[in-house]
Amino acid sequence: MIIGNASLLGITFLIYRLLQRIGLSISYLLPVVLTLFSPVMYEGNLWAGAATVYMPVCFTGMLSIYLLTVPSRIAFVSAVFAAILATYSFGNGMFTFLAGCAVLLYLKKTLTACLWMLVGLAAALIYFGGFKTHSATSAFDWAVHFRYPAYIFYNFSAFVGGIFNYYENVNGPVALQNTPAILCGVAISVFIAWSLFKIATTRSHDERGMFAVKATWIGFVIFIGITSVVIAYSRTSAPQMTVVSSRYKIYSMTAFLLVYLWCLISFKKQRTIGIIFATTSAILLVFNYFVYYEKFVNYKSHSLAGLFNYTNRGQWIIYNGSYFEGASKLICDSIRNNPKPVFHFQPVFHELSREALSKAPALLDVRVIENKHSSNRFISSISVGTNAFPTTPNMSQGVYLVMYNEEDIVLFAANPLKNGRFNMLRQRNYFKPGFYLEEDIHRAMRKGKVYKLAVFCPTEKEKLRLINHQITGI
Repeated sequence: MIIGNASLLGITFLIYRLLQRIGLSISYLLPVVLTLFSPVMYEGNLWAGAATVYMPVCFTGMLSIYLLTVPSRIAFVSAVFAAILATYSFGNGMFTFLAGCAVLLYLKKTLTACLWMLVGLAAALIYFGGFKTHSATSAFDWAVHFRYPAYIFYNFSAFVGGIFNYYENVNGPVALQNTPAILCGVAISVFIAWSLFKIATTRSHDERGMFAVKATWIGFVIFIGITSVVIAYSRTSAPQMTVVSSRYKIYSMTAFLLVYLWCLISFKKQRTIGIIFATTSAILLVFNYFVYYEKFVNYKSHSLAGLFNYTNRGQWIIYNGSYFEGASKLICDSIRNNPKPVFHFQPVFHELSREALSKAPALLDVRVIENKHSSNRFISSISVGTNAFPTTPNMSQGVYLVMYNEEDIVLFAANPLKNGRFNMLRQRNYFKPGFYLEEDIHRAMRKGKVYKLAVFCPTEKEKLRLINHQITGI
């Protein structure tokens, strides 16, 4: 998370420096802050791939391009190192060299551009040295990516316009809910293409500072553009929307901000432009909270459930994959067994005990379905849901399914029910009464043992309710 957040701060600083060159005040940074520091980027920072790859590569690539417009040898050397860092952080970072070459040619630094490309060629050759393609699929086949040209278009447009996508049908077919992102991606692409055409066909009479700003903007656009095309192509091998995840949205946000920058560069009514983009960014921020706040609550409750299970049972029962569960336990055991551990695992939910379970009232209106042959990702799962309990506050500590017997108490994080948009505004509550859960709880059960079920909500006055259902471990 530190690397990802530092990258967001870095991108913000680069845009601030461009605003300074244009001669604008810091108030014009508001749309940038509202766009980048949003719930979707918080979630993106929880993705290791986003926080350590996509975000820093985007930042280091932009940093390198910005430094090329600074008339200094130290800046040029720093730009080289930043471009190499982007390349070796992720292969797409090598597109920094192509974008940087365009910037240097625009600045009429032909010899420097040749030197720049030689360094880039050497970096790429070393990067791909010994590269071999081993895959059980046809992912490395060039032709497979062109079998669904419509989805290359959908994925490219949704990648560029992803800031307007609030429907995560990852690896699913294109849906009507993807339309805003696709249309936005088309609009941004057309606007940027038109802007580049104007630059190419209009004789420049800009002052030196504005000339450097335009050169930087051109470099940013080429870098983001090539990255968008390549990712859309490489991720399309089936009729699936593969780029609508939050981990990719840093590029869409940057594309949106590049449109904002060009409007400030080209049009005279800069104050009006600032107000329009700040308002749009604020509205998008509200939509972000509507979509992603639910996930933040679930992330927290999964962590608390995992901590409860680890401190009481010695297992992190929060993942569906045995690899991650085992890896989590291995790391936590090494921390716990260290004579001087970096932190201690504090017990949570002291109020959840067998005595409390024995005194808890029953929850009557609840649906329990055992799915022996579930079509979901769980082979043998249980579905539990109700609209009667609990009433989840905005500052939630989670809702949990309790599975217990005389030997065990195990928690599974459930999903509180989300309110509708209108009711959120009218009632000022993000959640409505009730919860749902579909989980493969058999993996946490001891074979042949009978378990009872209950619901636990730490924020309710009556924290526990019993479910009249028993399940046997298989």
